[in-house]
Amino acid sequence: MLDANSQLLYSVFELATTGSKAHRLGGNMNTLTRFINPVFENNLDETKYEIIENESIKSNILEGLSISGSLFSLTTFTDVTFKSCVFFASRIENCTFVNCNFIDCKFEFSHIAHSDFESCNFENCEWEFSSFKSSSLNHIKIDVKTQLEINRGGNTQQNCLAIMPTNWLEAEALQDAIDSRVEIEEGHNEWGTKLLNFLKAA
Repeated sequence: MLDANSQLLYSVFELATTGSKAHRLGGNMNTLTRFINPVFENNLDETKYEIIENESIKSNILEGLSISGSLFSLTTFTDVTFKSCVFFASRIENCTFVNCNFIDCKFEFSHIAHSDFESCNFENCEWEFSSFKSSSLNHIKIDVKTQLEINRGGNTQQNCLAIMPTNWLEAEALQDAIDSRVEIEEGHNEWGTKLLNFLKAA
């Protein structure tokens, strides 16, 4: 049995995940965002990671959607636009994207692997602690930050076009993003080395 505060939190998150924004999507994907919290142990059936598998999603504009803790597997997306969406702690594996757009999206602690992208567009996307690996990209328009992730992940690219900065402000912002990413990666490596040395010495 949940206490009053937990019930209130649960109601707010239920409304957030199944409310008017989700209703606008015509019922598709209206339960993707789930709040996972140990307080809700009695309701684990409703708060587990959602798995979208062997589905076909077509001709949708998904705007302002938070996709949290979801696994997409063996799913085909055709003519889908993700606009200002946040992919948080989610995995996209063995999926196919055809004529899809990712505009102003954020990928945080999320991973894309073994997926095919055909005639898609990545525009102004942010990547934080996320990866894009072992995928195939053909006829893709890619922003520079996404290009950096794609280059690091052993992906296959054919006929792709990287969108380069068009003014000094964009170029400086890109350089700042690259510099901060290098600092973060070096910081993690140093920490990992210190931890490893500590464990070996103990």
